[in-house]
Amino acid sequence: MKKLTLLGLATMFALTGCSDNKPTETSGTATGSPNATGAAKPAKLALNWSVASPYLANVTLPSGDKDFVKKAIEEKFNVDLKIDYMVIGKEYHDKLNATLAGGAAPDLFIAGGAESQKYITDGITANLTPYFTKEAIPNYYKWVSKDEVDAFQLKQGEFTRGIDPFQRNSYASWYIRQDWLDKLGLKSPKNYAELTNVLTQFTKGDPDGNGKQDSYGFSAAGSGVTLPLDFPQWLNNGFVADFQIVDNSYVDNRTDLKVQGVLEQVVEWNNAGIVDPDWFLNKAPAHFDKAAQGKVGMIFSLDKNTALDSSATSVQNRSKALDPKANWQPIYPLDKPVLWKYNVPEATILISKTTADKTPDKVKRSMEILNWLTGEEGFLLTHYGQEGKHYTKSGNKITLNVANFEADIAKAGNWLNVYAAFTPDEPNVLGLELIDSRISEHDRAILKTVESFPKHNALPPVSLVPPAGINIGDFRKEMSKFHIKAVLEDKSGKNWPQYREELMTKYKGRDIFTEYTKQINSVLKDKKLNDFK
Repeated sequence: MKKLTLLGLATMFALTGCSDNKPTETSGTATGSPNATGAAKPAKLALNWSVASPYLANVTLPSGDKDFVKKAIEEKFNVDLKIDYMVIGKEYHDKLNATLAGGAAPDLFIAGGAESQKYITDGITANLTPYFTKEAIPNYYKWVSKDEVDAFQLKQGEFTRGIDPFQRNSYASWYIRQDWLDKLGLKSPKNYAELTNVLTQFTKGDPDGNGKQDSYGFSAAGSGVTLPLDFPQWLNNGFVADFQIVDNSYVDNRTDLKVQGVLEQVVEWNNAGIVDPDWFLNKAPAHFDKAAQGKVGMIFSLDKNTALDSSATSVQNRSKALDPKANWQPIYPLDKPVLWKYNVPEATILISKTTADKTPDKVKRSMEILNWLTGEEGFLLTHYGQEGKHYTKSGNKITLNVANFEADIAKAGNWLNVYAAFTPDEPNVLGLELIDSRISEHDRAILKTVESFPKHNALPPVSLVPPAGINIGDFRKEMSKFHIKAVLEDKSGKNWPQYREELMTKYKGRDIFTEYTKQINSVLKDKKLNDFK
């Protein structure tokens, strides 16, 4: 497998700051309280944060003291914290861009990788070289290594980005209505032809038995912008995630000449009427909502909770509420050697330059909070709630009090996800073990299946930075326009070669990818630089 292509997902990484002074340790005296020497409390600061993650759909923070995380942060660090939050994506970045354009940059904000490059280039973000050190935020560096962070700077030796801690393991999978397969007497598909047939039957065969042709085989969320990688046509044409490294050269999957085959096959499914016609305009999690409502029979998800009984808001539980026979199962529907990749960083934590210049104490305080969030105390509070009420702790074992956790957190929309945006749900990183009685044998079997799907190690050896003056976000925007033009306007992939050539020349694609290859080779120092054709 190692001789196959190494995969990657275009990533840019995050910017956070902290001061020369060491932040509060999780076991030490809290900032905002008198210390052992009787020093006075630091002045109360108003902090404005903007947070985004894939897991904030339909989330509303509770009011008052019910938001015990906000209360703990404000009391512990002597701050007034205002926190905005949305699902990460175009809508979030549009709102963030409007805020930035109005001159009201949040003190700390999360952004996507491509967006972070533009914010740095535009001078909106702070240079965190003197702040973002292993000595200053040691808890943070339990989640990412200094080598990883150093490797993903726009310029080596200049600290402008960090990494938003991310879940290493990948739970990528397509999920299918097994009960629909059973109802129609179908077997789980193992190749593209079988999959097309199954989705056709889901659309035309009345799988829910309501006597109406009101279901579709598949749905996704294009957000009015993109042809998402959820479509199995990408993998069916040999493309896993955004890019591959082949013979030490960068190959951009979404602008390869063979993308013509992807476009043709998506058009075929659209013409056959087996894809939810709203897929392009759907904004996540609209396609999950439709799946839960029994309107579609297959979706793609990176969320390990999608088909779990133990997650109150999973697609599985929401589907069963309407149809007790609903049974979502993970599938690997194509005869390809690799389904996905292990995760790589995809989001960044950024600090406003205005904040750093005018109120550096806000940077210090924000970084102290970040260090706490990534330490044991903050991690437990933001993932499992309050000790003694939502969980008990014995040594390194954390036992969830399911009844209280469900009542206060899970059934309230999993609102802790707002604060958990800074740490993935991987307690093992901190040497902890979670005991959750909700995890049934059914759920363990599903997780084992998803974890077994073959994946590549996707982390590239260096940060991939476009040539000076070229923004990868602008290039991707034009690329997506051409994908959608081919699928929805041309209804054919025949014009892709000329669209691609325009991307490679007018929009500097060839310059970008050749530069990426040079950066890869500067580290690997092996073989020659391959030309892009």
